[in-house]
Amino acid sequence: MTPDDAPAGLAHSGHQRWPLHPRPLPGEMLTSWLARTSEQYSLITAADLIAGLGLKTSGVDLDRYTPEPILNALAKRSTCTAERLREMTLAGCTPWLLDSTDPVECDFDTYVHQLSVLLPPGLAMADRRRRTPPAGTWLPWVSTLTTRACPLCIDDLDTAADIAVMMAQQCPMLTSCTKHHCRLEFCAVIPGRLIFWDRTSPGSDEHAPPLPVAAAVAEIDRRSITALTSGAVELGGGRVHAAVWFRLLRTVVDEVSTPLVRTGWWAKPLSAIWKSTGHSRPLRTSWIPFEQLRWDEQATVMLAAATAIIAVENDEIFADGTGAALLRPRGYEPVDAGTPTTRLHGPEPVRSAWDDVQAAIDAVVAEARVNIETATALFGFARTGCRTEEDIDDLAYAFVELGIRLD
Repeated sequence: MTPDDAPAGLAHSGHQRWPLHPRPLPGEMLTSWLARTSEQYSLITAADLIAGLGLKTSGVDLDRYTPEPILNALAKRSTCTAERLREMTLAGCTPWLLDSTDPVECDFDTYVHQLSVLLPPGLAMADRRRRTPPAGTWLPWVSTLTTRACPLCIDDLDTAADIAVMMAQQCPMLTSCTKHHCRLEFCAVIPGRLIFWDRTSPGSDEHAPPLPVAAAVAEIDRRSITALTSGAVELGGGRVHAAVWFRLLRTVVDEVSTPLVRTGWWAKPLSAIWKSTGHSRPLRTSWIPFEQLRWDEQATVMLAAATAIIAVENDEIFADGTGAALLRPRGYEPVDAGTPTTRLHGPEPVRSAWDDVQAAIDAVVAEARVNIETATALFGFARTGCRTEEDIDDLAYAFVELGIRLD
């Protein structure tokens, strides 16, 4: 609980801070935090808190995209920064998880098909486009399913005031709780007060026993949460940006959804993947995008995708996509020692100042490969020349190619 100890004269722009407001929980959605805040007062709802801002909010999906004026007003009413509040919305996940929160700006073919992993680039593209939704109607990893939560995490809470809705757990890319390795359960949540589980016996106050998930699913879910929280994930081929991971994962989801009759020779590894899961490919995956499938269908497809990724990493199946190299460990590549140099007769070559600079750069790069402090300092120095976020991403990729790890 955060009491407002600031004098009235410190209120910003005429906004008086709420006397009581809980701190946002890690990963919590914005509307969940507002609902928990309203629980601190009698006869006040989250809608009342929003209406009290004096701003136009009708038709605004606060959990998808909250306009800056609303974020700033909420920040002034609480002790949270506008940036922290933005992180509690889907807009705070751009461009890592999705390119934009506006479906008009999210191109299905670009997001899903720019990479390839299991199948060669361009194979069965006509079939894959059958799953392409109408333009302006699709967002990657955004579903309309009801709320999900981990029953064991709820059991661990000290107080009902901490019952909240976590954003990542509502995305269909996630099947399990990465802490307890059990399936996320559908439920109805009153943040800060109560939770009702769908899979509960009538008349019982206890939730049904949690269901474990396959090891491959638990590992892929762990990587997705790591990518969301840290911006990168470690794969066999090295460290990759979160945006690459989520697009690569969505590509594999689409590839395992391809009917075998459309894949030619590659039907064999795809068939092996589905056989190892113990499930058949849901028929509706042939013409419906993953985000619009039923929960049981989504869970089955994610199991197949997770199984495929782990199998590629362990070299258990043949994958012919260009992105498959990101999953495989880099092999040892010996460097040719070359032939001994012969000294030519004549004057010694004149050394320039640039020779010393180049030698110093090589020495720093070599040190950065084994010393994280040097790597961090080198990245900070090189970053001074970056003017945009794209420049910073390109710089991070350059460090990966040089074999420099950044934590």
